[in-house]
Amino acid sequence: MIDAHIHVFPDYTAEQHIAIARAAGVTQTVLIQPSGSKFDNTAMLDAVRKYPGVFSAVAIVDTDDSALEETIVNLRRQGNRGFRITARREQPWMEWPGMLRLWSLAAKHNMVICPLINPDILPWVAAMCEKHPQTVVAIDHLARIGATGTIADADVRALNGLAKFPQVHVKVSAFYALGKKQPPYLDLSLLIRQVFETYGPRRLLWGSDAPYQTRAPHSYQASVDLIRTGLRFLNDEDRRWMLRGTCQRLFFGA
Repeated sequence: MIDAHIHVFPDYTAEQHIAIARAAGVTQTVLIQPSGSKFDNTAMLDAVRKYPGVFSAVAIVDTDDSALEETIVNLRRQGNRGFRITARREQPWMEWPGMLRLWSLAAKHNMVICPLINPDILPWVAAMCEKHPQTVVAIDHLARIGATGTIADADVRALNGLAKFPQVHVKVSAFYALGKKQPPYLDLSLLIRQVFETYGPRRLLWGSDAPYQTRAPHSYQASVDLIRTGLRFLNDEDRRWMLRGTCQRLFFGA
């Protein structure tokens, strides 16, 4: 299996993650540069280099840097396969030249845009997908639907509305932070089923969001088990795509 979303920190190292992940049957992982960490992706890329084939990476870059394309080319050489972006109301992506450029360059260099957003920003994703139909997108954590404790039908409809853009994928991840926020997370079954029935398994990818998912009362194993055994509407082929195939295609390809 492949974990599409974890972070490494001084108190949660690549080595610690490998041990936890392998115990659960996970052999590869996508490292995500934490939000708020500026543009220094060094620690993450060091792990990619130290453990070849085990890790891929998603960086944070300065979209307004005049040398952005040079930075992207250099990051790709080091095993980076995507870019994390966030949203601020005072700076809409559609009006931000640097963000527009990033989406164009991501398509040019076969990189994935990974938005960490709340449901109210989903219209921005739609607008950018209209402008950049070749740019592959993987939305983090089911767009954080249910983070307030309530899974709103309107939010689910908004997320599923993006399925009309074939380049959009969704990370089914961060169960500790959604809905009732209690393992075994079966209260998320309806949300995941609605997204699954809209996108299909080849556009969904599981991620733990460790180390947060590893903190009691949560566990890494509980996150894996929701997809592997907890959702009865999934068949073995569905699970193979969500637990490996989609992530392998997006983040571990050539």
